[in-house]
Amino acid sequence: MSQVSEIWQPLRGVFFPKRTIAIVGGGFSGVLVATQLLKYAIAPIEIKLIESKSVLGRGVAYSTNISCHVLNVPAGKMSAFPDEPDHFLRWLEKQEDLLKELGDETLTPGTFVPRKIYGIYGQAILEDAIRNAAPHVTFEWIKEDAIDISPQGENNEITLSNGEKMIADKIVLALGNFPPANPTIEDPSFYQDQEHYISYPWGAHVFDSIKPDETILLIGSGLTMVDIAIGLKAKNYQGQIYVVSRHGFLPQSHQASPPYHGLNLTKITPLSIRNLLRQVRQIIKEAETQGINWRGVIDGIRPETQALWQSLSLEEKRRFLRHLRPYWEIHRHRVAPKIFGLLQEILNSHQLQVIAGKVQKFSVTPKGVDVFVKPRHSNNNELTSLTVNRVINCTGSECDYRQFQHPLIVNLRDRGLIRPDSLNLGLDVASNGALIGEKGVVSSWLYTLGSPRKGCLWETTAIPEIRQQAIALSQEVGWVEKINLQTLENI
Repeated sequence: MSQVSEIWQPLRGVFFPKRTIAIVGGGFSGVLVATQLLKYAIAPIEIKLIESKSVLGRGVAYSTNISCHVLNVPAGKMSAFPDEPDHFLRWLEKQEDLLKELGDETLTPGTFVPRKIYGIYGQAILEDAIRNAAPHVTFEWIKEDAIDISPQGENNEITLSNGEKMIADKIVLALGNFPPANPTIEDPSFYQDQEHYISYPWGAHVFDSIKPDETILLIGSGLTMVDIAIGLKAKNYQGQIYVVSRHGFLPQSHQASPPYHGLNLTKITPLSIRNLLRQVRQIIKEAETQGINWRGVIDGIRPETQALWQSLSLEEKRRFLRHLRPYWEIHRHRVAPKIFGLLQEILNSHQLQVIAGKVQKFSVTPKGVDVFVKPRHSNNNELTSLTVNRVINCTGSECDYRQFQHPLIVNLRDRGLIRPDSLNLGLDVASNGALIGEKGVVSSWLYTLGSPRKGCLWETTAIPEIRQQAIALSQEVGWVEKINLQTLENI
């Protein structure tokens, strides 16, 4: 027990009435919030984690069972706890059975380990926190979905998918990533064709449903596409893969480089996307003279990204999204060198062909699906046609909350408890993680973290940001020891 807990021990229940905290979503972000509450609560709290899936701590990213689906960040930077930067590495060193997943590779801080291992790590840190929780902290996993939330006087009522209702003082929405939206085409009725179209690329049986010699179209060329292409290769798939995306860009590879420090980009005057781009290009040239490649500069921007985003005007943010987002994504969200090498092999063999353009329409025929694509730099209405057996949507998670039809999101919208951010990249969220309702009122009991904060923070979906937000939220919603986040190393 900490010194803070010892001081307050005699006064629990007097100054700190028992509080019930509900966490909606049991992926990695939800588990991190629960873990912080379990570890550091100094007064009575009940934690109710609402998740219908059969396992906790995995979410979409870490549910894969394919070993070649690896983390995009090396193991030495993936600790769940910023004050213990080598926690993940130390934990994995003790897991002899999991180390076998690395094959002949030796575990080092620079190892890119399979994502399924990180999902097991999420489960492990929660289980450890439950075992070691103080008597005044209780935890319950409710294996249902939350379908509605409504304030009831001084209480907040959650309706579950089985019809039961529960009361909570504070509620954290750990929603994670939603399925991708169907790309806009002339006749969207094609998307009802489950024989030829896979709308959810992260489904458990996607790879099993694809025949080894089928011809496949992947819509989107980002990290999801890489997962599918590499996963197919691991399954000894022999067919042709076409990839169509607006720009035809592919993610870049990680490569060792020291970070470039002291950028101070927020001091640029006037602060605009044009000036930022000009300055970053100049810094990259200067960094190269010091033996630092562009990756070190991009990594050096990381600590400033949220402040930069919040300092930009709404119009400048929109300008970034229109013109620079695809370039930023492929340089910021890089893949492991081994994965990049495998992708290059598939490209060099011409098994995978990338087309810059936009799908206009699909036509189902006895031979499969005819796909009509307008090339990116085409100056006329002439379309390129492909014939494939299967189409897989790899465009990435949908983030426009106006489009979601999940019952919980629909009900929260209808009740005015949430509203989209000004860019429709997520939800409108205050700096403390509290959701902002349709009338602009900051909630005193409903919070979120991770991807819903993208429009407000931009950099918010990676582990360093998630773990910081989990700590801050645990302090906001529970009776928790205060940790000075400014003193924690940004790893």
